[in-house]
Amino acid sequence: MPEEYHMNSCNPPSESYRLTDDQTHRLPVRILCIEDNEGDFGLLRAHLREARFDPSPSITRAKSLAEALQRLMNRQEHADFDIVLLDLCLPDSQGVDTFHRIRSADPSIAIAILSGNDDHDLAIDLVQQGAQDYLPKDALTPDVLMRCIIYAMKRQRYRVKLEKVTARLQRTTEELKLMQTQLMQVEKIDSLGRLASSVAHEVKNPLAAIQMGIDYLTMRCADTGEDVTQTLGIMQDAVSRADTIIHDMLHFSRTEDIRLVPCDLNELVNKTLRMLKHEVDRRHIDIKLALSNSLAETLGDQSKLEQVLVNVIMNSIQAMAHRGLLEIRTYSDEASDIPRDEGLREMNAMKTGDAVSIIEIRDHGPGIPDEIMTRIFEPFFTTKATGEGTGLGLSVCKRIVELHRGQMQVTNMPEHKGTLVRIILKAHSVPDKQQQIRSAAISLLTPLHPPL
Repeated sequence: MPEEYHMNSCNPPSESYRLTDDQTHRLPVRILCIEDNEGDFGLLRAHLREARFDPSPSITRAKSLAEALQRLMNRQEHADFDIVLLDLCLPDSQGVDTFHRIRSADPSIAIAILSGNDDHDLAIDLVQQGAQDYLPKDALTPDVLMRCIIYAMKRQRYRVKLEKVTARLQRTTEELKLMQTQLMQVEKIDSLGRLASSVAHEVKNPLAAIQMGIDYLTMRCADTGEDVTQTLGIMQDAVSRADTIIHDMLHFSRTEDIRLVPCDLNELVNKTLRMLKHEVDRRHIDIKLALSNSLAETLGDQSKLEQVLVNVIMNSIQAMAHRGLLEIRTYSDEASDIPRDEGLREMNAMKTGDAVSIIEIRDHGPGIPDEIMTRIFEPFFTTKATGEGTGLGLSVCKRIVELHRGQMQVTNMPEHKGTLVRIILKAHSVPDKQQQIRSAAISLLTPLHPPL
């Protein structure tokens, strides 16, 4: 076991070297001396007795590196030390490695090397690596030892503070870089929005003229032959596709307020599926519904939430090509892990612990490749063939959900078994306990697959 000693000084009191937090009571300096040589340790104790410490220091001896490491690491049973007086030559460790082992055990403690030889190069090397002092044993005096201990403790305190400040600066730098990236993305989206709006308005007028020409020719050339009819049909398809693109671009660039009213998400899901029934049947998609009977209402713009559901469900259907399973689930929960915006002062912002209503849409397609997962919400980014998508769908959906103070999450299922889209909206009214009990009882009697 380590040996503990308390020095009794006969010298007059000197300045306090270690104070309590309230800076009113002097405390003894706590020294861990790692020294296996009895003569050297005895000389060190004699110097400490003669030094002008007030109160006298408390010194604990460890005769080996293993004993010292156990003492440093066992913080629950022993008080921390202020400084380590270290001999590099121990029975179980030699040289610079001894210093590094002690440094790793407690990076915050001051270490002064007491060596039996005057190796100038080694002294410089160890000080550069974190030792606070390097003293040859044959040069020790009470005053030199006292100054070594005092200045080593002070330098180590400054070093620890500097390391903390450096760590904070590094974190701040990383946060600033992240904020800069986010600001660049916001600026990019804003620029794209203005560009999209400008292009859309420029194209709408000539497109309307072309549509008028197609309508006129369709009426006048109804009996002119199959070739003309087919050509007009191709032209009509092209104009309709262009009109859809413009519609998406205008939605992307639009900044009008969302009109929030009490909204039943279950009804929105059923309404959306009715609108998409033809596409579901054409692609032979099976729908599995699990809609909660106790789902809380939310405040939402029904037409815009329908737009989100249509886009997400169509993406899921297209990802499965033909003959797939689409699962849609609604349920109530509490919001978790919502990042706090320090500058946000909106009363209706969603916070961790808020009651939320959630829509989950899961397909059984191949999933989203990992290399593009971070880009799926970028404007104009799409993996679809030319003419099948503008790359604005998910960007618009995410923006709509965020305008509702909600969150939209997209993740891959394990083992490439599809994609899960989660739409999280803050609940407007939460059913009371009795209503939840009644709804739960009713849900047991309700089929899992209600008719569309």
